[in-house]
Amino acid sequence: MACALYYTIQEGDILSNIANRFNTTVENLLRLNERLDPDNLPIGEDICIVSKTVQPVSCPYGSLPYNIKPGDTLASIASEFDTTPDALILLNPDIDPYNLQVGSRICIAQRFTPPPDCPTKNYYVIRRGDTLSAIAGIFGVTVREILRINPGLNPNNLTIGQIICIPAAPSPIEIIINVAAKRLTVYRKGIIYREYIVATGRPETPTPLGNFTVVNKETDPGGPYGTRWMGLSKAGYGIHGTNNPASIGTAASNGCIRMYNEDVEALFDITPVGTPVRILP
Repeated sequence: MACALYYTIQEGDILSNIANRFNTTVENLLRLNERLDPDNLPIGEDICIVSKTVQPVSCPYGSLPYNIKPGDTLASIASEFDTTPDALILLNPDIDPYNLQVGSRICIAQRFTPPPDCPTKNYYVIRRGDTLSAIAGIFGVTVREILRINPGLNPNNLTIGQIICIPAAPSPIEIIINVAAKRLTVYRKGIIYREYIVATGRPETPTPLGNFTVVNKETDPGGPYGTRWMGLSKAGYGIHGTNNPASIGTAASNGCIRMYNEDVEALFDITPVGTPVRILP
């Protein structure tokens, strides 16, 4: 068996202390070192801490591999990479957050910041399979216009999760929200294009009714706003994600339109600034 990490036994070492130091267990150390006598550790001998068999992990597009180091916790890793423990668990459903194995590999989502100068404030997050021609078609603009507003963008090397700026153009869609039905419907050229279940305002903090437009967009606002925010022309209100998915389909917000994160991410990428939004009772 190939070993990925060795440790040289020191005077005073006991197996439980070594296991704690490397975020592993005594049972795992004995399994990796079959001839090791836990009651008579030979000073100066190398023992195996992590087998190479734990290494192969294929990370999905838009994420990077990370090897667990001694002393790592999910909170410390999340802090280092500007993410959250919950996001790490979501991307690595098989890990035990209370027993990280030193040398094992997890996946960490890449984070991108919006382009520093996007005059339209109209952002798009690259998804798997995207091409600039397809994105241009969604928003009714040209590839040349996208390249002009994103200096340095390589159309042949788009990265999943990368944020680009979209030129201003008339919105190809309209959004209609039915508060009573808790439903958001996207119309494209007058035809239903997509539908989503949403949460709306509580009785004491109702969702405003009327005709509005999307005036700004933000990626990863965090907290109760989830992974995306689209601000409306009614100040203080918007369409956003959530950190409470159980609330979707209910009257639970302070007046905003709340969506599942995966739904608001999809909506965000087809909704330019200027999109009309009509909210019905």
